Amino acid sequence: MRRVWAAVASVWALLAIVAVLAWSHPPVQPPSGGATVVIIKGKKGHAVVLPGAVATHTTTHTSAPLAGG
Repeated sequence: MRRVWAAVASVWALLAIVAVLAWSHPPVQPPSGGATVVIIKGKKGHAVVLPGAVATHTTTHTSAPLAGG
């Protein structure tokens, strides 16, 4: 039973250390400098520049080419 209590105490001690470190570390704010832009490669290799606030939908696969085109 002593080993069980030692394991429980060590887990609680580890959680306490992690909590203190997380609490004492201030959150990092993103730089509020210039505007954020997203560059997307469009059709035929043209680059499209979008403002960072525009939500875009991307997929991990490409569509099949159109027939006859």
